[in-house]
Amino acid sequence: MQITVALRGRTRLAALLHRLEQEVDQRRQGPRVDRRNRRTWRQLVLGVLVKRSTRLLALGQMVAPQRRAGSVKAAAQGVAYFLREAKFPSASFSLGLLEEAVRQVDPARLVTYKGKVLLVLDPTEYEKRSRERGKCGRQMEHIGRVRRAKSKSTPKTKKKKWSTGPAPTQGRGGPAQTEERRTATAPGYVDIWAGLVLKGKQVLPLARQLFSSRHPQCTSQNAVEEAVLAQALALLHRLGLPAIVLGDKGLGRKELIIRLANQEQDAVLRVDADITVYPPEAPEGLLLADALAQQPWRGEVDWDRGAEGRVRCRLRTLRATIRFSRTGRKDDVQEAPVHFVEAVPMEGLSESLVVATTLPVATVVQVRAIVRLYAQRWAIETGFETMHAWGQDRFMVRSWTAIDRLLWVLAVAFALVVLALHTPLLRRFRGQAEAVLKQLSVLGEHLTAGKLAEAIGLDFVRHSRAWLSAWLA
Repeated sequence: MQITVALRGRTRLAALLHRLEQEVDQRRQGPRVDRRNRRTWRQLVLGVLVKRSTRLLALGQMVAPQRRAGSVKAAAQGVAYFLREAKFPSASFSLGLLEEAVRQVDPARLVTYKGKVLLVLDPTEYEKRSRERGKCGRQMEHIGRVRRAKSKSTPKTKKKKWSTGPAPTQGRGGPAQTEERRTATAPGYVDIWAGLVLKGKQVLPLARQLFSSRHPQCTSQNAVEEAVLAQALALLHRLGLPAIVLGDKGLGRKELIIRLANQEQDAVLRVDADITVYPPEAPEGLLLADALAQQPWRGEVDWDRGAEGRVRCRLRTLRATIRFSRTGRKDDVQEAPVHFVEAVPMEGLSESLVVATTLPVATVVQVRAIVRLYAQRWAIETGFETMHAWGQDRFMVRSWTAIDRLLWVLAVAFALVVLALHTPLLRRFRGQAEAVLKQLSVLGEHLTAGKLAEAIGLDFVRHSRAWLSAWLA
């Protein structure tokens, strides 16, 4: 089908990126970024948007016409060299751009609760087919272990599998005790992202950091997660935006919850119900599940489980103290009182939602609000779904630096498209994109970041010179 609509607002989209860069340059201290490196970086951002891929050959197709390269493969090698060797402050420059992007967002587009924005933190895993060693030492650098995307268990044979958990423990007078099902792992990397929740279950990236247990300077995923959280909170603090931290089970650690509570940082973090808590009526301690079971019901709510739909649940709450000791000594105990909210499905599911929060739960309305706040965490899952479609987990570069820089390019490209969805000056551009997609009957219910990037790719095929002229000016 011939497309009769063109994205004539492409110059405004390029101008938006240039304006963000100019604001970063004015706020940055130190030497300016080399013009040639910045030009290559812009080409890569456009390449991710147009090709919706992080493969070097796809990005090389974007770079080749602007370089003296004899082939796309030669251009791809130049991209690999830039990602691996160029003197380019990718992390600090990208963080500055993301901060400026937040400044450009209309406050009416932010999801807030009692005047506070929502900051969601979540790790994502990239499973790679690397055997952790390659010819001539060219394997992926510092590649670690991650959980397999699809783990097949065979209860009949109880086949032993790799585990990321603790080693088997030796019982008294008996063999080592092992779990019946163990988590299968594969080579890969973990990437921790923090994002600002926008209306429509969209997320604007704020910070990210790559992690591998094999990296000599990144031995603790918990420490990396807290570093990313601190970066994002500092960014929002500079903008005068108080935040509520949202996180899934992996972040619901007692140490982190206690630290946030003592810092008076509001949070809603999902936790397992098998931790020990200390309610006033049981100072010796109880399992959280048992303590919650003794509480009265406080109403009902619809638990939004994202792609899995909504579930009607009954609610109950508990206020209790949680304690943590890293060394086990009595003088090394941290503690803080927090609220726990449990949403128990009335039918169908057996697993309930249990979250720890520093927010008040005095009324039923406040309790329901806690469950609905946690549901906003799905915004980052929607963002991951879009970025995975753009090749977030399909990179083929080997260097740690190259992987990290490529993921920063992806973060900036995604943030630019999300910002374009909400910028008033690009209203006409969005209308043209919707018209393009309607001609192909692929628009769906509304325009999303992924659909807008698809429209940009379709328009680039017909107007590549106009795009490059505006983008690289």
